Amino acid sequence: MKLKRFFTAALVIAALMIPVAANAEGFGVYEWSASGSGMGEAYMFGEEDPAVLAYNPAAITKLNGRYFSAGVSFFDPHDSNRFNFADGTSTSYNNNYSTATAPYLYYVDKAGENAWWGVALFARYGNNLEYDTKWPGRYDTIFSGIKGFTVQPTYAWKFGKGWSAAVGLDINMVNLEMQKANYTGTPYDIYSKIDGTSYAIGGVVAINYDFNPNTSAGLVYRTRIKHNMDADADFSSRIPSGNFSTQAHGSVTLPDSLTFGVSHKFNEGRTRVEADVVWTNWTTYDALNLHFDHAVGVNPMTGQPIYDVNSIKDWKAAWRINLGVEHKLSKRWSILLGYVWDQSPVPDNRMDFTVPTGDRHRGSIGFKYRPNENSEWSIAYTAIVPAERTVYPTAGANFQSATTYDGLTQVVAIGYTMKLK
Repeated sequence: MKLKRFFTAALVIAALMIPVAANAEGFGVYEWSASGSGMGEAYMFGEEDPAVLAYNPAAITKLNGRYFSAGVSFFDPHDSNRFNFADGTSTSYNNNYSTATAPYLYYVDKAGENAWWGVALFARYGNNLEYDTKWPGRYDTIFSGIKGFTVQPTYAWKFGKGWSAAVGLDINMVNLEMQKANYTGTPYDIYSKIDGTSYAIGGVVAINYDFNPNTSAGLVYRTRIKHNMDADADFSSRIPSGNFSTQAHGSVTLPDSLTFGVSHKFNEGRTRVEADVVWTNWTTYDALNLHFDHAVGVNPMTGQPIYDVNSIKDWKAAWRINLGVEHKLSKRWSILLGYVWDQSPVPDNRMDFTVPTGDRHRGSIGFKYRPNENSEWSIAYTAIVPAERTVYPTAGANFQSATTYDGLTQVVAIGYTMKLK
């Protein structure tokens, strides 16, 4: 009964996903386990851990029995924006970020002599940033929130000597909320808020090969996922005619990705080193186009009502390199170290305040503690430092350019894994 209540509580925590702060390329999230975070997310071959469902589903074929894992990551992001004006002056604004979380849950069991199944619940996408309603970048963004959550049922099997494979569904939920000011040419802006949720299904395929007990390689492909969203749209202004509500409709294709990794154990198995390369096809995010049921403006050239608002993104494919080390200090303790180089997919001419970060460097450290043979606690700390980026004004903005700088996201993750059988 206690175990049943524990599972129920963990599922509720995972379902009530709080928006996570953007801290990876684009608005991707990779903090899928505390142990993985400690190794810089180089965790395709994590040992005795069902969290490999997220990193490399084919690796669950190495789990001998029934496993459960749950945990949460806490994000504390900060950065600043400096605006440069035509008269030579400048001013700075700090983002109004709030601490956010990303829980996860994994379960794996054997389905036969050479078959396994599992279920993963984790966040793959997220963004959560807010600015003052009167700040100079308000015509671009005031609030940008994305909650993206995945439920991944998976089946894996062994075949041939050293080979294993896995297939799974990516049952994907995305909630999008955007707020901004709209320039009217008068002293009074019109503020818009768009809020909608969409569900779609993609897939994941993985293959793993063990050269020997100490060396492994894996390849994972995640499909792109197209979301068609119907959202509530509210417009408000001090001008009475600017107050109305309508429906907005749009579609966004989340990117497909390909991950390749290798792992090798040294020092009689006490030290494991892993290196992964991730390619994410952010070219799928080429535009954010919305159609409104109610006219949202009038074309000044033709006098015709405006029902469509199009925002060109033109994002590019991005690379990510993960390096991780795990060293067993003793039977009970292990230390984890990780480094990541994370490329931004946003081209310079499309940079905005919605995802205001550049290429990132991140370093992490973590620890595992095994109180007994069937349970393990893990904790990790990560610091993420993005490069400075330049943002140019949209229509109505009174600044010449802006710079995002002094970015730092700190992440603390904690998790628990147990072998049930």
